[in-house]
Amino acid sequence: MDNISKFKQKFDPYLKNYLEQKLNYFTNYTKDTAILDYLNYIKIIILSGGKRIRPYLAFLMYQALGGKEKEKALKLLVFLEIFHSFCLVHDDIMDKASLRHGVKTANAYITGKLKEDKRIGDLLHVGDSQAILFGDLLSSWGQEIVNLNTDFDSQILREIKILSYEMGDEVSVGQMIDVDIVTRKKVSKELIDEKTYLKTAGYSFVKPLLIGAALSGKSTGKINNFCKNFGKALGFAFQIQDDLLDITSSEKKLGKTTSLDKSQNQHTYFTYFPSLEYGKKIISENFKQAKNLIKNLSINENTKEKFLDLVNLIQKRTF
Repeated sequence: MDNISKFKQKFDPYLKNYLEQKLNYFTNYTKDTAILDYLNYIKIIILSGGKRIRPYLAFLMYQALGGKEKEKALKLLVFLEIFHSFCLVHDDIMDKASLRHGVKTANAYITGKLKEDKRIGDLLHVGDSQAILFGDLLSSWGQEIVNLNTDFDSQILREIKILSYEMGDEVSVGQMIDVDIVTRKKVSKELIDEKTYLKTAGYSFVKPLLIGAALSGKSTGKINNFCKNFGKALGFAFQIQDDLLDITSSEKKLGKTTSLDKSQNQHTYFTYFPSLEYGKKIISENFKQAKNLIKNLSINENTKEKFLDLVNLIQKRTF
């Protein structure tokens, strides 16, 4: 079983192939060079970076439970990266971000092109509007990949559809909380926890793990509990660490816009307590919990090592 960097090398050709097929087909809809340029930027922004954590987690769990259809699984799990990209595009609009994966965000790129072409009107609004539609396309494509799949049993696909719809609901409510609380002077820790779970832990860790288990056709109550508990612990560690990096790291290192939490009155563990050291303590505790859950899981040792390697990789990240 590959580590995440080798997984990305094998996964990305499936992702790239899907994007190219979709974008090539769009020439049947329009010949307008500006619109086609915006659409082509979808491929550029998705393939410019990203670690592929979500499909990797799903694939790890799929193989841990005996899944053998490697190529078919990779082809299907493209939908998780497409869904993730949809979330990022809309998140960047809401955050007024201009950089993602070291390249311009969709909204920034399109606004820039409009200015270059000396267009008229409210170009910032038009750029944001086009990026919203950009994200809508990605959301539709993610559903299409699952809905049109014929490689797996219909009952398995039904479970994955249910999980994917729940994932969409959760991340949308999480974003609603995220947007709303910037208007509040104070919020409760419980609300910050809700936001952290719904916006990050659920869709980035818990749901991919559950989807990988469902894809194997061998999920059990014990396995599902592991996915939920491990995913939550790793997700909280990841998000609070992200909040820390937003404060302490640079735009150059992260490859995305930084200092957004402070400038936009976003509420995090670091603004709530406030203490860098306490936030770091919570991060450490969640990473420790995630590792203990792996160690106590009844799967083969090779797979345990892959899970632990991923936790260690995330724990050490500085970008």
